[in-house]
Amino acid sequence: MPEMSFVAARILKRENITSNKIILLHRRRDSVSSGWAPEDLSSEDIDDGEAYHRALYPSGDVGAPSSWHRESVGPLIDLALPHITHGSVVVDYGTGTGASAIELLKKLDDEEIRVDMILVDPLVSWFSKAWDLLGDRDDVHFELSILTDAGGNASFRDLREILGGRKADVIISSSTLHLVPARAMGGLAEQFAESLAEGGVLVWDSGDLESGFRPGDSALLHDPYRRVREILRTDDQRESLLAMMSDEDRNKSEKRLDRIFPLPFSIEVITDALGVAGFSSEISEKVVRFSNDDAERFVLVPRLAEIAAPLLKGLEREDAIKRALKVSLEELANQGKADGLAYRSHWIYGCHRRGFD
Repeated sequence: MPEMSFVAARILKRENITSNKIILLHRRRDSVSSGWAPEDLSSEDIDDGEAYHRALYPSGDVGAPSSWHRESVGPLIDLALPHITHGSVVVDYGTGTGASAIELLKKLDDEEIRVDMILVDPLVSWFSKAWDLLGDRDDVHFELSILTDAGGNASFRDLREILGGRKADVIISSSTLHLVPARAMGGLAEQFAESLAEGGVLVWDSGDLESGFRPGDSALLHDPYRRVREILRTDDQRESLLAMMSDEDRNKSEKRLDRIFPLPFSIEVITDALGVAGFSSEISEKVVRFSNDDAERFVLVPRLAEIAAPLLKGLEREDAIKRALKVSLEELANQGKADGLAYRSHWIYGCHRRGFD
């Protein structure tokens, strides 16, 4: 299809001509380090990326985000926009399937603000869906943030190396920092500081951080799914399959599954690290309703549904997860953190300036 602005795409949508892509012809961007494009994707990778995309946009249409995604990412976009002007370099650290970048680009396209956007993520399956949605734009650049050596050992690339000497005006990071090990936060904060131009801004959000100000009638974003993991830990069928594995394989598998929804740490892990790196901090919050249907769609994303392994993929795994999720959400309702239709998730937003007191 011909290239068009997002505004034009919305007009076509009203005429029942729909597209899942946000496409706009721009000037040629400056190159950064290496660039990335998906290749040799497995059907499992494609399905995983599509499933996560539909956890955010249930119909697949980027013009129709789920209510929880729209409500949670809105404050992040609002915090970033005042710091973005024509020609700004914007980094999206932890892009996933591109949902935060998509919502930011909608706003920028409507205002006819042209930027160079660099998307960074380690997970090929989700990042490939971002490429599918945004890869036709010449103002969007993709960088895979993980490297695997000949021995199969993986390591994360340094953001400074990815940018190749360029400086970002704004870094956004949505639903990512709570997945960074606490021990690595100081190093990442240094990367952010040294990757930003003077006066540059880091803006992030997370629904899965402990804090002293979370309302008592709200939960952390991943609380229902950590509870699903605990319920399934003693599932009879699952235990019988684990018993067939060697002790080494079983322990390795269980540790891997525990990392899918890791235990939350405190917001101070992030703010303290950023303070040491020379950032100021402004923190805000919001409670977002997360419907039961959205919760089910989310936890059944293949990569996340691995918490039920070694139950077989397909109906066996899905049915076990659905049963456990029903119990988990009922427990949250009994604790006053849900109402039978949705649970209340607590989101935190950080806005951090470099070079300001």
